[in-house]
This record gives sequence, C-alpha cells and structure tokens, in this order.
Amino acid sequence: MNARKLGSLLTGLALALPLVIEADRSGDQKERENRHDRDCRDNEHHDHDVKTPVGLIGVITVPGNPITSSDIAWVDPGTERYYLADRSNLGVDILDAENDIYVGRVTGMAGPLPSGGGTTSTNGPGPNGVLVTPNRHLWAGDGNSTVEVADVDPNSITYLSILKSVSTAIPACDTGAATGHYCGRADELGYDPKDHVILVANNAPLSPSALCPTMTNPNAHCAVDPYATFVSADQPYAVLGHIVYKGAGGLEQPLWDAELQRFWITVPGPTGGNPEVDRVDPVSMRVDKTYPLDCASLTGAASASSTGIALAPFQHLLVSACGFPIILNALSGHVYTVIRQVGGGDEVWHNPGDGRFYVTGPLNSVSGGVQQLGVIDAETSTWLQNIPDVRGKNPAAFAETNHIFTVVQITAAIAANPSTDNSVCTTFGFRGTGCIALFTHAAEGDDK
Repeated sequence: MNARKLGSLLTGLALALPLVIEADRSGDQKERENRHDRDCRDNEHHDHDVKTPVGLIGVITVPGNPITSSDIAWVDPGTERYYLADRSNLGVDILDAENDIYVGRVTGMAGPLPSGGGTTSTNGPGPNGVLVTPNRHLWAGDGNSTVEVADVDPNSITYLSILKSVSTAIPACDTGAATGHYCGRADELGYDPKDHVILVANNAPLSPSALCPTMTNPNAHCAVDPYATFVSADQPYAVLGHIVYKGAGGLEQPLWDAELQRFWITVPGPTGGNPEVDRVDPVSMRVDKTYPLDCASLTGAASASSTGIALAPFQHLLVSACGFPIILNALSGHVYTVIRQVGGGDEVWHNPGDGRFYVTGPLNSVSGGVQQLGVIDAETSTWLQNIPDVRGKNPAAFAETNHIFTVVQITAAIAANPSTDNSVCTTFGFRGTGCIALFTHAAEGDDK
C-alpha cells in the first residue's frame, strides 16, 4: 500500500469499505441472477487476501490516561468487539472490531496496584485476563483475587456496568482479616460453554504469615503454590472448586478445547525446572493429562517460562514457552516445530478467518531485538513473516475482516516526555499516548 493511500485511510482512525451500487439495477430478479456471481467474486477476493502478506495499516487511540499498563485482549465474534484490559484507565476498553473505533469502557477495576501488601488495595493489579461469554457478559480477572462480571450488551439497561465481583481467594493466601489479603490478582481466564464454567488462573499467591526476606524487602512474604479456580458462569456465579499446582512457578492461560471437552492451561516450571501444558477436566476439576516441555532439548537453553496458548484445527496447539512459539499435537504432545524467527510473547492468538497463528516477540527471540508481530501458518506449522511492531504485544484478531490488533504500551517516562516515544504509534503521529495497532492482509491491487 502506498503512502498516499495509507494517509487517507487513517485520517479518521478507522477503515471504511467502499460500497458499490449498480445504478441501473431494476429489481429483485436481477439481484437474484447476479447474487451467485457476486458471492463467487467475494470468495475469490477473500481467498486472495488471506494469502497476501500482513501489514500495518493504522492505529487506534483510546481516551483517558496513556496506556502504560495493560494486559490481555479478546476479540468476541458475537458482539463484534475488541476488549482490552487497560489498567491505566482502571477498566476494559471496547472497540468496534468491524469499524475499528473506540466505543466505550467498563470501569471500576483495580488499575495498576502493587502486590504483596496484605490489604485489598495492595493485592494485585487489574484487569488482567478478559473474555466474553455468549450472553454478552464480560469476565475480567481483577486485583484482590477478584473476577468481575460486567454487562457488555449495548441493548441492555445495565450496559457497561459491573454486575458482580466474585472472590477467588483461598485460606492458604487470605485470612479474611483487614491486612490478610495475599492471594494477589485473578489473572487469565478460559470459558467452557458446555458446562458454563470459567477457569481462572491465580498465578502468584503469597503466604499471609511466612516471610522470605530479600535484599530489597526484608518483610517480603513467601510464595505459596499457584492455583486455578472454577466459577459457574450462571448466576449467582458460585465458586465451584480449585486445583492447587504444587511446586509450579506460576499459572498462565486457560484455553477451552471444544473437540476434547477439556481446558488446556500453561504452567511455568519452578526455578531450574521445565514448563508444562496441562489438560483439565471441568467436571471432575482435575488434571487428566500433562505435557512437559524440555526447554533445553527443544531450544538449546534451559527455561521455566510459559505464557500464552492458542488452538487451531487438527488439534494444532501453539504454546508460548521457553521464549519461543512451540507448536505441538494436543492429542499426543508431539512437538511439530519450534518457531525461531520471533519470540513467543505473552498472549498468542489463532484467527480462523485466515488460518494463522499470531504472536508478538523480539526478532529471532533475541532479548532487546525489535518487537515483531509474527505470522505463522497454523495448518503447516510454518513461520510466514514478521512485521515490526515496536512496543506492541498481545495480538487478537477479528475473523470476519481479518483485522489483527496489538496493544502498544509505553512507559510512564515516555508518557511524561513524549519526544522519547519510539513506539509504532508515532508512525501515525501519536506520541506519549500508547495506542492499539491495526494490521491486515494486503488487498488485491495494493502496492507491495
């Protein structure tokens, strides 16, 4: 796409698809005669578009504070909205994913609060993980080991309101006293639509009483085992149970597998250990399969890290682990490949609209390298391309348009001195604000 086209496209920070109307069309008969040909042309254009390279086409800004603290994003096909955990603005930002414009925010969440202080206001930041259920309820992991349930149905009288706050605290990290809250944030989420169960990762709980002094904090509380919480997605949103992950180094992204009727969840290893991917039965609330990932064998370097996970057809599972995107067979655990051209990042995404996995990370997974949006063919498990995405992270895609979004998070120092901003937002004239970067496939006829 040439610069002139790009500049005009971004004037309103939104994309508009051209509408062509035949002036001589006289009625329904001609429409019926032409419908098949038009559908064929649309399909041909779609097939071409998803096979073309992906490129950056614009950015979207959100009102309020600069984006200096954010977490997971989610695109919901039912509401056709993009949802971003925006801690800087104490809520979840909502974009119209079809027209690429900001439409609202669910507020009233923790924001960028600290962890480990023992009070409800020092018990972790939020929002963190986000998802939307088919009844148009937003679920967001929040600070103080709380999950927020909010109404995101624009036709509802309670639109953008928090309907309930659900505590995921357990006695091992929360005494219930005024200064006994150490379970930390409720982090990332998954949803089982069959049994109406939300699975919540409680990734970094601390002991209310045991101290593990450090050089910088002699009063630091000791870590206790991370745990997962099962919550009913039906009112009154009861907590159904927990799984404690003994000895794990954290707990990351739950993911529902509709074919197997199970959750997957990524589990960082302990210090000196390996990460793993666990399969979880939502009914028995037990782990029924585990795939360890030997990072030294797979990548040549020891690591305990594991973060995002995404599922494609044929049970192709992409896991961000050991610093790389790793693709394995969810049925057997067999590792197909380690993608080395780009790092794994935090959140990863599968887009059924174009059959691609999307990841963000440094070039060739080298620390300090330029941040990239990586594009991977989900069927063949092959890397296709990288697109520079400085300060971008956590991709999510809208399958209907094949628009891919990443949140571009800046630092507080950049917000205070916008002249130092080197993020991708500056490509379109925005400095010191952060933004949401927008990518898509090149259209037929665009300059390559």
